[in-house]
Amino acid sequence: MVRSFLRKVIKLAITAIVLFVIVAVVDYFNHRVQPNSVLVLQLDGPVVERGNSGFAGLVGEHETPLNRVRKALIDGAADARIAGLAVEIYDPHMELAQAQELCAMIRDFAGHGKWTAAYMESAGDFGPGNTPYLVASAAGNISMMPQGELNLVGVSVREIFARGTLDWIGIKPDMYSIGKYKTAANIFTEKDFTPSQHEEDQALVSDMYGQIVAQAASQRHMSAAAIEGFVDQAPMTAEQGLQDKLIDRLEYHDQFRDRIKHHGGKLHPVLKYEDYARDWIIPSIRHKPQIAVVYGDGAIARGQGGFDPLLSPGGTSMGSDEMVKAFKKARDDDSIRAVIFRINSPGGSVIASELIRRQVELTARRKPVVVSMSGYAASGGYWVAMPANRVFAEPGTITGSIGVLGGKFNIASAAAKLGINSGDVSRGANVNMFDSFTDFTPAQQQIFTNQILGNTYQFFLKIVAKQRHLTVDQVNQVAQGRVWTGEQAIKNKLVDSLGGFDAALNEAKRLAKLDPKQKVELVELPQQPGLIDRLSGESSNASVLSPAMMRLLSPAIKLARVAIQRETLGQAYCPLTPAL
Repeated sequence: MVRSFLRKVIKLAITAIVLFVIVAVVDYFNHRVQPNSVLVLQLDGPVVERGNSGFAGLVGEHETPLNRVRKALIDGAADARIAGLAVEIYDPHMELAQAQELCAMIRDFAGHGKWTAAYMESAGDFGPGNTPYLVASAAGNISMMPQGELNLVGVSVREIFARGTLDWIGIKPDMYSIGKYKTAANIFTEKDFTPSQHEEDQALVSDMYGQIVAQAASQRHMSAAAIEGFVDQAPMTAEQGLQDKLIDRLEYHDQFRDRIKHHGGKLHPVLKYEDYARDWIIPSIRHKPQIAVVYGDGAIARGQGGFDPLLSPGGTSMGSDEMVKAFKKARDDDSIRAVIFRINSPGGSVIASELIRRQVELTARRKPVVVSMSGYAASGGYWVAMPANRVFAEPGTITGSIGVLGGKFNIASAAAKLGINSGDVSRGANVNMFDSFTDFTPAQQQIFTNQILGNTYQFFLKIVAKQRHLTVDQVNQVAQGRVWTGEQAIKNKLVDSLGGFDAALNEAKRLAKLDPKQKVELVELPQQPGLIDRLSGESSNASVLSPAMMRLLSPAIKLARVAIQRETLGQAYCPLTPAL
């Protein structure tokens, strides 16, 4: 019996050793990098905040996760085996702030003495191409397919007003907002721009336009006036772009690839950035200080969050339950020295926002919390950032929108047109306050605007005033539901510094009393679904609609959900989607 048991133990040990050796060999070959390699970063489809690593990363739609790009470019910049970077731009969908962060990564990579080159099929295809061109212009030279377009046509915000349609159908919007510029409900309540909405949109467009012009001019070593002149001439052909020195070469993709493979007269093996950034199966035994990165991505909702292709950047929502668990884990794990809260959210439920804000506040009492704002951190997305020790935003981040709205739709007339009659038996003066077949009574309207929305707005002002070291009156002057770019927000003292994730990471190290050059391990939270879940289809970011259609319908569907689900209490939401 003893001998038999020992033989089994020895067999198991030998099997384990063999498996370990096999995994180690596979790991080695997966991470083998030849000298003089060139990283290839392909931008095609949505740019998202976070992607999977390892085997789980093999499953999912074609997208560009910023966390994996960041890892590849930071590691590649310090890797003597990596000689250059080729950025291949096809049809990416990104916000201005995300484009600015990609530009910073490319410039930093080049700052380590490495060459960079960009290839574009087209900067826009029957639509604006400002952000793809902005990213390409960060590289040392730009190539474009001869039949490509340069659609540097400027920036616009198109608002839709559906009040006429609702009147025709017989649906009456009974909606209210606190804040002169809290105009998200205007799509249902108005037939045209209100003066404040037009003022806000004009200021936003002007600032974003100025940022794009200034950055493109700087990266292409031109004057801002020259870039503005090209914008007013656009769209233009690739040939025109070459003549105006907006691009450097006309060539097809195969010619571009052949050229970078032989850059400088040397042979450069091509290496995809996602392969280079892949995590090791066998983790390093070297201990590194840990910093948690909590991703708050998408519209804010109560509960678990998850798949939300219409309302959220990247197709997922920020559920209060998963965020509570993520911050509790980051807070209670003593090996985690600091937390970066990466926010990309236009807002959402007030209750969910407050549940998340409280967790950020509790965490900040135990260890440093630094916010890094991406494309959006507005309304509820700004609310949840408040307890952080420091707040960073990109110049093009859409933030602020300190305000609140809510209401309901009265569908009685629409139902009558369909031959539907309705009646009710009730007790209680305000039992029908949230009913979809009645208007608010004058008393209910006063309760709703003064007590529900009004109290929420005052609370919002107070938490901002406390954290930003301002008076409530000072906050109210820049609040009123108004949306700001990050560049405007810093002037209004709504954020602390301009910068991307790397700037937030450096600040987190400083607050955690770590050496700025100290290598750290980033612990990403909330934990993502495993490979089995993804294969079974239980977790998916796939959207049945195009990004353009998602952006167009997002405000309407978001507010329609308010009516359908009767979520009249508090929507801190910003629906602006500039065309870039």
